[in-house]
Amino acid sequence: MNSWLEKPWVIRVVALVLSVLLFVVVAFDENVYDNDDGFELPFGDTTSDTQTMEDVPVQTEIDQEKYVVSGVPETVKVSLSGSVSLVTSMVLQRNFDVFVDLEGLEPGTHQVDLEYSGIQDRLNVYIEPQEVEVTIEERASKEFNVTMDAVNRDKVEAGYEVANITTDPGKVLVTSSKSVINKIAIVKAFVDVEGFNESQTIDNVPVKVYDNQGNQLNVRIDPPTVDVEVEMSNPSKSVPITLETENELPEGIKLEETKLENEQVQIFAAESYLAELEEIKTKPIDLSKLTESGSMEVELALPSEVRKAANETVNVDVSVEKVEEQDLNDVAIQLEGEESGQTVSFVEPDSNVMNITMSGYPSDLEQISPEDLQLLVDVGGLGPGEHEVPIELITPDDVPESVQFELQFEQAAINIEEEE
Repeated sequence: MNSWLEKPWVIRVVALVLSVLLFVVVAFDENVYDNDDGFELPFGDTTSDTQTMEDVPVQTEIDQEKYVVSGVPETVKVSLSGSVSLVTSMVLQRNFDVFVDLEGLEPGTHQVDLEYSGIQDRLNVYIEPQEVEVTIEERASKEFNVTMDAVNRDKVEAGYEVANITTDPGKVLVTSSKSVINKIAIVKAFVDVEGFNESQTIDNVPVKVYDNQGNQLNVRIDPPTVDVEVEMSNPSKSVPITLETENELPEGIKLEETKLENEQVQIFAAESYLAELEEIKTKPIDLSKLTESGSMEVELALPSEVRKAANETVNVDVSVEKVEEQDLNDVAIQLEGEESGQTVSFVEPDSNVMNITMSGYPSDLEQISPEDLQLLVDVGGLGPGEHEVPIELITPDDVPESVQFELQFEQAAINIEEEE
């Protein structure tokens, strides 16, 4: 046996057979079993493959300037089966087309097959879905005004507001089927103005089309975007500040004066609100807690319509008075009803003067002088001898009721003598 294998011609024959078999396995599959040369392999298929491609785009063959088509899927699933080499090459290159041929069909609804081109006949092709229902409508175009919607108007920088918004261009041409064009309710662009504090232009803002139910419509828009100019303003007005108080002052305390460091404040708000605004009040000062003069910071009661205030607080100088006592010395006592032929002399006090103690707020007391007060002793109808007579105090009509007077003597001891 070994000697037989050592013969050169045997080795050559074996090598030739192995080379032929290797070539056939690598280069051929079942699609070349029966090729142009009439060569058929005498054994079964071992090189077939099936691959599926997702999201294969679908083309529509129709006069796009005249008709609008709905119902055609944007993409389909395509499965190829056949030789490994052909399937792999087709999947990698994707140099084929899937389409629906609508040429020659009238407007209306039709069931049509999905077709393909550019795929070799030796491959089996399956498209999912195989057919679709399409609607053909006549194309229509109409010009619409572009309206603007500013998103987050309430979030512009404090003190500012959107004064005006314009678009360039102000109109766009919308193209679709007649039925869709008739559904259009509004053509709108949106711009987010959050944080805006100055006028500015935003380029290439997309335009969107909606029906009267708020559904966005899939149409062709020319141009698809617009430039938007947003004008900002910061309207303001200076108004008086009104100081508010609550509760009662403690006993023995008088509020003499309150003085605002700033009597006005600049308010930023909408023009319509500012037109009606007459004042800004402070949050109330609690009078029951005032015991002495001084300065305090008080918050402004800013309404919700106010976007911003130049100052949110105001300093208030508060002057209060406490009840004090003041002595008026040697106020003269006058006699009333004295009869002729009588001499009246004072025993207590020992002269016709005495002291008066006033208690009240300093601002009230300082307006009262000894000359404003009268002390009267009525001796009318009294005979000779010693008498206890009430001392009457007469004050001006404008003396505040809060001022109290205390006489050194409530009664005077007098002595009346008859003249000889």
